[in-house]
Amino acid sequence: MSNQVSAIKKISSQLNDRYRQFLVMDDAEPMGMPQEQRDYFLAQALTRHYHVTLHLRQSGEEQALMSGYLAKGPKDTLLVTNVSQNITQVAHLNQIMFVERNDYR
Repeated sequence: MSNQVSAIKKISSQLNDRYRQFLVMDDAEPMGMPQEQRDYFLAQALTRHYHVTLHLRQSGEEQALMSGYLAKGPKDTLLVTNVSQNITQVAHLNQIMFVERNDYR
């Protein structure tokens, strides 16, 4: 009988440990759009000339925003042109967390 009780305690403690490991979320990497979705939205913004806002990853918890029309840049970069401010900025694809379309505001 004592063997059964100790086996049940061991199994329950293992289940509790696995459950805790399963539910622990790693906050080291901030959440973002899935890569396939992000790439699809960027391709649409490039081909259909959408005005978008890019939410970029930065050190710490701050997010940088870039707003404008997209153009292909060298290698893995995009040129973000804000017509109203006469500014063109460069965004690297690895920095982009979210793509937001501004036409619907």
